[in-house]
Amino acid sequence: MTATAEPAPPALPTFEGTGNRIVLALIGLMLAFAGAGVGGALLLRPAPGHGAFAAPQAYAAPAPAVYAALPTLILTLNDGRRLQELRLRAVLEFDPQTPLETVTPHLPRIAEAISRRLLEADPAELRGAGGPVYVKDALRHVANKAMRPLKLRQVLIQDMLLR
Repeated sequence: MTATAEPAPPALPTFEGTGNRIVLALIGLMLAFAGAGVGGALLLRPAPGHGAFAAPQAYAAPAPAVYAALPTLILTLNDGRRLQELRLRAVLEFDPQTPLETVTPHLPRIAEAISRRLLEADPAELRGAGGPVYVKDALRHVANKAMRPLKLRQVLIQDMLLR
């Protein structure tokens, strides 16, 4: 009698200790990243005279700018088909060192020059988001040309209505 032994199925791997190993590996990885972060922070900290350990310095607030308001401009523009009215109120901003008394005499000349320049413009250029940009650029050019030694810092449009 010969007995034929059937081959045993292959043994499946057991995962009894694997869960603990994964947890330990993750904790070790977290500690390694924390150590790298602390080391990087210590290496990249500012020098004592320049950053965190420096004595606080007095903060000087910037001087307020000088503002000059142009008179309200009401222009009638013609696009070839119909007439459109443009109402514009703008403010010019200058450096704080510029006295307002030196700017004020130039304002009527600037208003007249920008009126002439806008009368030549096509109303389609003044519509949409590009309209205020066009007006600001034109006003900056005219103001810098009229007040040659003085420098204009910024043009602020308070109100612009094209109807």
